Amino acid sequence: MKVFISILILVMILPLLSYHRKDYKTINVEKVKYLNFIKAVQNSSTFSYFTVIKIKDLNTGEIKEVCTKGNFVSGALHIELNVKYDTKGEKKVLDFAKGKKDRYFEFKNKKALNNISFFDYDSKLLDEIPTKYNFDKAIEIIKNKKKFSIRLSDSEMKAFAHILFNKGYLTGENDCLGGSLEYVDRTK
Repeated sequence: MKVFISILILVMILPLLSYHRKDYKTINVEKVKYLNFIKAVQNSSTFSYFTVIKIKDLNTGEIKEVCTKGNFVSGALHIELNVKYDTKGEKKVLDFAKGKKDRYFEFKNKKALNNISFFDYDSKLLDEIPTKYNFDKAIEIIKNKKKFSIRLSDSEMKAFAHILFNKGYLTGENDCLGGSLEYVDRTK
């Protein structure tokens, strides 16, 4: 009888343990996305890192998730916060960005919104691009080789980077050469 009760308790608790584990995995992906976001915003190289942010246009109330380069986010924050590009201004922008663990921003300044391509960003591509490319294969390559590169149009590149970012993978593009999306190991 004791064995039966023990098994019954285990069967009842097992779903709770698996639920917690899924929740833990989600929390880890969110933490990775935040760390990737900070890495992208801090990066000042000509090899720009992509990040995904959620933006609310305070003029219209429209909210949109956008994939853009970290330096464009930084530029938009400089515009929106009306701060200079000096040491003090850079620190203010970075501190502000670091405080946004959810990567949610509200912008009123249209120049700031333009800087992150808010008006031009085509969210529909996020549904289309997975039908053209095998993301499971891309992630497998990243995991196995710690490398990944693909040549894409600008709009496809942003959509590809967007999807990979939301799965916890940081990517970037060399602004000098352009056209090639590459996986970035944030820890290096």
